[in-house]
Amino acid sequence: MGMQTKQPATPAPTQHAAGENWEALHDAIRDYVDAHQRRHGQKRTAESLGVSRHTLWRYLEKGHAGRAVPAAVLNSVGKSVKDIETATLEIIIDLEGLRPDPALRTLRRSLEDALLLLCAAPLATVDELARFGRVPASTLRERLDKLAKRGLVDAVSHHLGALGSRPQRRYFPTDKGVAAAGAATQGRQHMLTAYPLSRQWFRLLAERLDAVAVLYRVAAKIADADPKQDDVRVDHYRHGPYDLLVTLSGGLTIGVIRQGPMLPTSNLRYRLRSIEHLPTSQRPFLTLVVTHADQATRRAIRALGDPSERRRTFVATEGELLAGDHTGIVWQQCGYGLGLDPPVEISPETSLAAILPWADGLLESSHRSRHDEPRPDADALYFSRVQATMPEPTQQLASCLPVQLTRAEKDALDLLAAWPLCTREQLAGLMGGVTLRRVNQVLRSLRQHDLVQEDDTLLMLTDRGLTCLARRDRAAVGLTLDRWTAQPPIANSKVYIGTAVRALAAQPRHHAGVTNFASTLTAEVARSRHHDLFDLLPTHRSSIGYRRGRINYMIHPDASFTLEYKGKWHPFLLEFERRATTPKRIPQRLASYRRYFTSGWAERDHGGRKPGVLFVFETPESETAFLDVADATEGLDVITANAEVLGEHGILGEAWTFPPPNSLDRAPLAGLY
Repeated sequence: MGMQTKQPATPAPTQHAAGENWEALHDAIRDYVDAHQRRHGQKRTAESLGVSRHTLWRYLEKGHAGRAVPAAVLNSVGKSVKDIETATLEIIIDLEGLRPDPALRTLRRSLEDALLLLCAAPLATVDELARFGRVPASTLRERLDKLAKRGLVDAVSHHLGALGSRPQRRYFPTDKGVAAAGAATQGRQHMLTAYPLSRQWFRLLAERLDAVAVLYRVAAKIADADPKQDDVRVDHYRHGPYDLLVTLSGGLTIGVIRQGPMLPTSNLRYRLRSIEHLPTSQRPFLTLVVTHADQATRRAIRALGDPSERRRTFVATEGELLAGDHTGIVWQQCGYGLGLDPPVEISPETSLAAILPWADGLLESSHRSRHDEPRPDADALYFSRVQATMPEPTQQLASCLPVQLTRAEKDALDLLAAWPLCTREQLAGLMGGVTLRRVNQVLRSLRQHDLVQEDDTLLMLTDRGLTCLARRDRAAVGLTLDRWTAQPPIANSKVYIGTAVRALAAQPRHHAGVTNFASTLTAEVARSRHHDLFDLLPTHRSSIGYRRGRINYMIHPDASFTLEYKGKWHPFLLEFERRATTPKRIPQRLASYRRYFTSGWAERDHGGRKPGVLFVFETPESETAFLDVADATEGLDVITANAEVLGEHGILGEAWTFPPPNSLDRAPLAGLY
């Protein structure tokens, strides 16, 4: 006789279930408990039913019905199969995300317009959005706050020194906001493909956030200068020569190109010349080029001298543009001066307030003569065939470096990109003469983000730091790392892979001397009430090309800068000289500068003022040897000093002198002009 096994007890039908099909009731109870457990977890389900977790486990996993669980469901949910199935359906709706979100209920027209305005320009500030949509900033801020309370909009705090010392709140639609905007238009997928809102777009905008912030500010100035004062459409480029497209109500399209400090001049020239190969339907009517320094502005204007293509192109320096409003005279028109020797003078001549009415008139006359000419289509910037998945904006932005880093940390990154292999003391001077404690605070944060490394007291950017800056400025990451990576090759740990870093490391005394000068100058200017410093550029950003006769020449100063004293400014080129100290080498060293100055380019390259050429020597003896031979400097503004006298009087002090036949009495730089 086989052993009998005891089957799980089946609860007897209760009076509450009288008349019900017990099998259907049993299945409904089990479906409800299973759905509740998947929705809330085993612990909360057991607490809700008033049973132990072990009893619930036996009911769900072992099939032991018992009496406790069914009785709890019948008492708490309902007495019939219909009641239990209704409760189960409610849980499944929540479990599968099928319940309509109260935040996604129909928006009022004003809130809908504010949300769509933000979707078109995510990560803009309230003031910028207000100028794009012609809405009072206070009104728009109230509407965005209402959308934020419903979970449709969020904001991040963004720090950028180019836009001021105060952080700015940049707004963006959340994933619910994207869904709500889709409900108000043609669906969520339409929002992901026709607006810069997909996960891929948010990743791109997050990487370029510092550059995007500058571009939005430029677009806001364009909106201020629009003579029609209508709504302005702003669109981003994923790739191609342009960074931003601004479309005005009259059909005037303006393409904006920004050259950040990490974008080499050759890359900028390539982007500028690639515009000529764009189809007419993709070429904006007006092109604005924003460069990071006056030297870059000079190169851009020289490269855009062809009048057949460049009359509708204007160039400005970023710092000068952001310092004023749309009426500031900071732009220079291109398309003239091709082939002139000497060339046209580099000097701002117009403003956005004058450019846009001129472009409007030119556009109208162009349309009258060529009615069928296609206009650039802003919708073509967003391709429906590319991958566009639902974003997670809050999470994506919380982890991006442009949001995490402070203004001081970003400034330190740019300084280390310009002046690699510098010491902490030199970095303190470059940061404006701050204390070493402050430098250590900034470096500690940057090292935590793996952006900075230190090699035998010399600071450099890591590959991650270089990649961050390259992506911000749309520079090729591979080429940037080829030049500036501080990683050593496997075969020889004593050298650097980066060609530019390796060249600097090969002459440590010279590089340290140039960096010391730049560091000391910045610190002294920061302490002075009457001086100001602009465009302090290292060697690789200071090169100057010019033409004499039919031959192209180049000079490579060790550094360049513009010094202002009581409202008067003057450009300078620096040579930290360690070799030209003999009668044979000194004339050779001066020959390139003499050729540059006598060509007529020097004055026109620097706004009508001849730059001063500063020769700094390590010892007084080297300076004396130079002065004894360098008497044939007619037409050259050569000024000399040595490290000893600079250490005693400071760079801004009485440390400088002209070569003979001028007086050898020393005077401050500001007193020589």
